[in-house]
Parts: sequence; structure tokens; C-alpha cells
Amino acid sequence: MKQLFTFFLAVCIAINALAQSPNAAAAGMSASRLDRIDQLINDYVAKDWLNGGVVIVYRNNQLAYYKASGYNDAEKKTAMQKDQIFRIASQTKAITSVAVMMLYEEGKFLLDDAVSKYIPEFAHPKVIASFNEADSSYTSIPAQREVTIRDLLTHTSGIGYAQIGSKQMNAIYAKAGVVGGIGVGKILLG
Repeated sequence: MKQLFTFFLAVCIAINALAQSPNAAAAGMSASRLDRIDQLINDYVAKDWLNGGVVIVYRNNQLAYYKASGYNDAEKKTAMQKDQIFRIASQTKAITSVAVMMLYEEGKFLLDDAVSKYIPEFAHPKVIASFNEADSSYTSIPAQREVTIRDLLTHTSGIGYAQIGSKQMNAIYAKAGVVGGIGVGKILLG
């Protein structure tokens, strides 16, 4: 569901951007300073650090900058288009973090609030005390404290990913049939 929402949000932003012409002044930004983005992207393309990209800058609900640079296909020298579709993979973390910080700025929560205050299933967390490699069985003990919003934002919550996490968690997830992070919420230590 999160991926669908992220995709929908990206599509809405792109459609809105396609319908507007960039106007840095209306957004309260300097067009000459925004043009530095062109220089940066073009430099990255020239150094083969990046094939190309599309940059959209909004400020105060105004489109300030919207350009495609570089190549969609570097080998064929096919130019990048503004409406190019990208797979953003783990960049959902960045998008989610921005949304969380916007809520923080509005005073909706404190960074050191326990996540369980908002998601009760996070109450009374446990951590692995022992692990048996032979059959992936384990014992757990209560964690010293609850996971906070700050922990989630700084990736220090101790919650592992399937397939890319620790050897122990990979085995536990595999035994439970959890693949690549799908269904991670179904697994609770205990």
C-alpha cells in the first residue's frame, strides 16, 4: 500500500508540474540560483556519475524549477524527458521522512515519543536473547526501552529487513515466509 501511495503521489506531482510553467519568482526563489542545478546535473552526466535526471522544485505550492537533463538511455544518447518514469526503490524513506518532519514542524508529535503512542502494536518490544542457527529458533527478552520516532528516522530502531538484514533476522524471516520486506509487520518477536 505504501508503494502505491508513493507512486500515486509522484504521479500527482508530475501531472501538476506538467500543467504549470516554472516560475521561480512566484515561488520566492532565485532563477539564477536554481540554474545551478543544471550545472550540477550536467557535471554528473559528464563524469558518468549519473545518466540523467528530472528535478522538480516546489516552494509555497508554486513550481519554481522543472527540467530534465542527461539521458534516459546513455548508450543510445536518448534524452531524458520530464515525464520519465523512475523506480525509486528505497527512496521512499526520504519521502516518508520529509512527511514525518513536516508533521513534527506542525507540533503533531515529539521526536522522542514512543512509536507505540501512535501504533499500539509497537508497545512492549522484545529483542533476541539467543538464536539457534540449526533451526532458526530463538528466545527473546524485553527491550530496555521502546522504539521512538527518532529511532525510525535515524534507522536505529533495531528492526531488520528480510533478505538484506542480519544473518539471524534473514533466517527468522525466511522461516516465517517473509520475502524482501513484504509482510514484515506480521513478525513480532516474542
